[in-house]
Amino acid sequence: MKLRARLIVLSLIATMVFSFVGLQGVSAQSDLSEEQLKRISSNCLSIKNSLNQLHASDALLRVNRGQLYDSIGSKLMNNFNSRLSSNNLDNKGLQATTNGYQTALTTFRNDYQLYERQLTATIRIDCDKSPAEFHNAIEDARVKRAKVHTDVLRLNLYIDDYRTGVNDFLINFERIAD
Repeated sequence: MKLRARLIVLSLIATMVFSFVGLQGVSAQSDLSEEQLKRISSNCLSIKNSLNQLHASDALLRVNRGQLYDSIGSKLMNNFNSRLSSNNLDNKGLQATTNGYQTALTTFRNDYQLYERQLTATIRIDCDKSPAEFHNAIEDARVKRAKVHTDVLRLNLYIDDYRTGVNDFLINFERIAD
């Protein structure tokens, strides 16, 4: 529940940050109007404060999620797979899911690092003097953050697949044992 509340707060903060910029309909490739550039400059401090809060919240979430994902992979999946192997039980499907999960976890880590670097670089830009550059950096950070979100969804799918695989294994094992 706490994690869901944090995600909601992060979403609200991100929405607030990007609404300050006021560029919902403007892509990173298009030129910004003078009004939009002035809006970015005039809200520079507020936007940066929001970005700093987002940066801190995301870092905390990444650490907590990263530890959780590491534990699921090493303490649950790998240990269960090893136990099945040591008892000469078929674990090929579970092992394939675990391998996919580990690959997705590596992708999550790499994509998060790219996002974190981009967000840090964005925060360092003087948005009062370079509002267009700042806007483009925010757009790039937004794309990278969306990629991290996709990675999280993929990891959760692997967890669901593994759970289904374990349930299927248990059903088959009980059927054979009876």
